[in-house]
Amino acid sequence: MTDELRAQVKEMMNKRPDIRFEANGESKEYSLYVYGPIGGFFFSENNAQNVRRKLQDIDAEKIHVHINSPGGSAFEGVAIGNILKNHKAETIAHIDGMAASAASVIAVACDKVIMPENTMMMIHRASTIVWGNAREMEKTANDLKKIDKALGASYKKRFVGSDADLDELLDEETYLTAEEAVAFGLADVVGEEIEIQDLEDLDNDEDGEEEPFQNAKDRLIAKLGRQNEPAAQLNSNQGKEHTPDPAEQPKQNLSKLFLNI
Repeated sequence: MTDELRAQVKEMMNKRPDIRFEANGESKEYSLYVYGPIGGFFFSENNAQNVRRKLQDIDAEKIHVHINSPGGSAFEGVAIGNILKNHKAETIAHIDGMAASAASVIAVACDKVIMPENTMMMIHRASTIVWGNAREMEKTANDLKKIDKALGASYKKRFVGSDADLDELLDEETYLTAEEAVAFGLADVVGEEIEIQDLEDLDNDEDGEEEPFQNAKDRLIAKLGRQNEPAAQLNSNQGKEHTPDPAEQPKQNLSKLFLNI
């Protein structure tokens, strides 16, 4: 399954970045759409400078941040997250499809994170492509470790487990369902499509036999899941804003040319 998801993330990297900012009628609520790869080049609209320009002069009480992104530039993701975190409005992240890599950093920076049942979040270590001699590669490795430490702070403010637990998930490049993200504290609400009672029934094992855990995520879900029960379903009026349909661009795999997480 992970290979399948990784292929989907790679395919999303070839989509045209699309960022939009829309007013919701005459209210003080706005919608910010972050679709496609994040940052990296001067022609990408999905960058912190563009988000800052869109938000700096608005008198908003709520900003709904809709995300469907494979990630991209680590630093742009952190910067966008900090812009949203420091805005006076309440920020609500809606994961419309996937919040992977740098996009997950943007999501967890918001005051509230909503994930419908069929959406996912992915977290992992920083990565890049480097060419050069041994000294240059050693320096890059050390730099990536520093970046990992800085980025870890974005998740730690929400994550309900220990630093060691989080490190395991990052090491394994972990894909989280909506319910798993809520169990770990990285999201707050599972969307209304999910049937909470049915999922609780599946979690109750009456046989008394403990199945071996396949990876760190499954083991930590068992350990931490009950510490942060999924919140109530969304009411029927949420999550129905119009979503843009980003078009494909020529397959250039631009993400390989800038630092990713």
